[in-house]
Amino acid sequence: MSTLLLALARENPWPGLAIASLNLVVALFLVGVGLLLGITISLVAWLHALVEREPVPAHHRAIRS
Repeated sequence: MSTLLLALARENPWPGLAIASLNLVVALFLVGVGLLLGITISLVAWLHALVEREPVPAHHRAIRS
């Protein structure tokens, strides 16, 4: 079977190149989606922490500065 595939690839390499290009595009798309999801989740976690934190009293703010 592999000999037949190699013979076909030698005769017409374009289908193999098209599949390889499609695989590359899909891989890059999935990496981009993963990065976008990671950034989105970290932003939501940061906003949640920002909303949930305790307010600092005024006299503590004066000591910090």
